[in-house]
Amino acid sequence: MQSKYQILPPLSEQEYETLKKSIEINGLDYPVIVDQTGAIVDGFHRQRVCDELKIKCPRIVRNFESENEKYELALTLNCNRRHLSQSQKRKVIEEYLVRDPQIANNNLADLVGVSKNTVASVRKHLEATGQIDKFEKLRGRDGKLRNKKRKRIYANSDREAEKAIQIIGELPESCNGKTYDMVTSERRAKRNRNAKKRKEQIESVAPVNEDDIRLYHSRFQDLERMAGIEPESVNLICTDIPYRQEFLPEIEELAEFAERVLVAGGIFMTYSGNFYLPQVMNKFEKHLTYRWQISSHYKGDATLLSLGSYKVTSSWKPILVYSKGETIRKGRFNDTVHVQSKEKSWHHWQQPLDEAVKLIHNFSSPGDLIVDPCGGGFTTAVACRNLNRRYIGCDVEAECVSRGMKRLQLTQALSEYVEDAIDIGRSNVIEMLMDWSHIYSVSFGEASDLFHQIPVEIKQSIDCRLITAI
Repeated sequence: MQSKYQILPPLSEQEYETLKKSIEINGLDYPVIVDQTGAIVDGFHRQRVCDELKIKCPRIVRNFESENEKYELALTLNCNRRHLSQSQKRKVIEEYLVRDPQIANNNLADLVGVSKNTVASVRKHLEATGQIDKFEKLRGRDGKLRNKKRKRIYANSDREAEKAIQIIGELPESCNGKTYDMVTSERRAKRNRNAKKRKEQIESVAPVNEDDIRLYHSRFQDLERMAGIEPESVNLICTDIPYRQEFLPEIEELAEFAERVLVAGGIFMTYSGNFYLPQVMNKFEKHLTYRWQISSHYKGDATLLSLGSYKVTSSWKPILVYSKGETIRKGRFNDTVHVQSKEKSWHHWQQPLDEAVKLIHNFSSPGDLIVDPCGGGFTTAVACRNLNRRYIGCDVEAECVSRGMKRLQLTQALSEYVEDAIDIGRSNVIEMLMDWSHIYSVSFGEASDLFHQIPVEIKQSIDCRLITAI
């Protein structure tokens, strides 16, 4: 029998056995919380495990003033400990609103760990389908009922009033309680429509699997044949070409490769050294359309270069952006990226993962095919998997490809381990990494480095202070 305050789905048999084994070995991390009558508010599964193992189960007895207070505590504790997908959170919100439809959107949003717009969206669906009633007053965090906030548009004419009637329903929930003029309202409504389209696009794309992330030991000149890349099938080429003079003769071949495999409007972007930048750009521009440069600026670690009789302290490098013909995809990007520290644990030319994530996020969409013809440390591959993009990459050095595969395998294994640990109620990231590093025979330092490469939505489920500590 399950506690009536358990909002989230019960643990599966496998999850329950994992929790049981953890408690048997490590003891109970969190005491069970009961109310003044002895009813379990949080910790039903932990209590059951302790009963089966015949061990003592620490309890905290709390005095609650209302049933809602018990439900809210159980909800926030469970959502903080268990890593839920966005769809699972929406399901939890839906079930909670059916039970308590008068809770304010911002109150429930804080409990579950989502935006108030997400709660408002679920509420709107439940009201429209008749599953809950509409209330003019909602209950805030202090328990008081307040009038529901409304969106308002100020219209100066009959024509504007007609337009306002058409678009007021398209304003985002963040506009509740505010009054806007017609121009601002149209702009916000359009932005909200575009955001919904992007969200629908993301949710419609199936998650990438192991077959979607492919690494090859080859020259980029052979990659089309080895990987079976079709003409005009690649959405983005994101790479870091060698900066040495010996690579200059191959740059035009790389530009021709990009021209063949990129879709119309597809993007080619690469880091470049500064010494031969004019020659590099000249060769690319024979086959691609120059768009812009992004400055990769690294703080606190500059390179001293000799230019004839001058010395230059260089703390940036260019990222060149080209397209195949006219660009089609709409978006926005910042042309300066600040790098906090250099990352060289997987390759001596390795670029920061956070920077790769920003570039790929800004210039592609979930499900797109990304190619890296100069893989190196295969940071681009890790970024693509974290962002749900398909990936094909290569490198001429077999050791680089081997290390890249190992990097992907270890980050995937750590991601799954951390998710499982969160699901059974663990929250101490340092203990997780110590246990995981022992299982996979890597140092704690290597485990810490890999932890910073797992998807951000997993890391967000853990205490940020502990993440900073490693």
